[in-house]
Amino acid sequence: MSYRIAISGKGGSGKTTISALIVRYIVQKLGKPVLAVDADPNSTLGEALGLQVRSTISDIREDFAEQKMSLPAGLSKDRYIEYAIHQTILEANGFDLLTMGRPEGPKCYCYVNNLLRGFLKSVSADYPYVVMDNEAGMEHLSRRTTDDVDLFLIVAECNPVGIRTARRIVELTRKLPVSVKRQMLVLNRVPTELEQTQIISRIPEDEMEVACVLPLDPEVQAYWFRGRPLFDLPEKNPVYTILCDFLSRTFNATHS
Repeated sequence: MSYRIAISGKGGSGKTTISALIVRYIVQKLGKPVLAVDADPNSTLGEALGLQVRSTISDIREDFAEQKMSLPAGLSKDRYIEYAIHQTILEANGFDLLTMGRPEGPKCYCYVNNLLRGFLKSVSADYPYVVMDNEAGMEHLSRRTTDDVDLFLIVAECNPVGIRTARRIVELTRKLPVSVKRQMLVLNRVPTELEQTQIISRIPEDEMEVACVLPLDPEVQAYWFRGRPLFDLPEKNPVYTILCDFLSRTFNATHS
């Protein structure tokens, strides 16, 4: 059974950066293979991981909806779509990447979406770890794309809007029939120690458990600006160091 990590948050909060660095930690520190799932329509996880994505699940969904797919003889529709989804998976050194692609159009894609959920459930069993970078907001929860999650990280910048969005995600998770074993808040881009203390003091422990506090780091921003993969980020980068420490404690506690 795979250990599933889902990352959510407001748009621009830095969840793709954190998703990529979690994939890096599992590959390099734990030596375990990972299925990285880019479920954000903006689809930038591949760039953060140093991969060029050419085919997405949305391409398959669109072709199917417009009846561009011709089924080979003797192959059912379900099996053919499953095969097509397999073909979109990019293989890299220590991890694979599955990219969902752009948002849905006006047509109904319910059938293919149901197949996708089933495919993710079955294919994830082949990987010890699954890391899913979700779309901004809360739609992935209501559509139950995020389900059967061991660790749900909600990324928020340390301002009232970011914290308010995180609270709404927590509330929705509790109301919907989704399985989430543990959900935690990641405060990102915190500029000063004083602000860090002030923000944490405003978050009741019974409301949101704070996983870690990550600084506003110009090196991370520079890597995004230059289009460099976050796998190349220096080992001692403060964001990566703090995140590694949190993941080490979390995984040790989980697997002990």
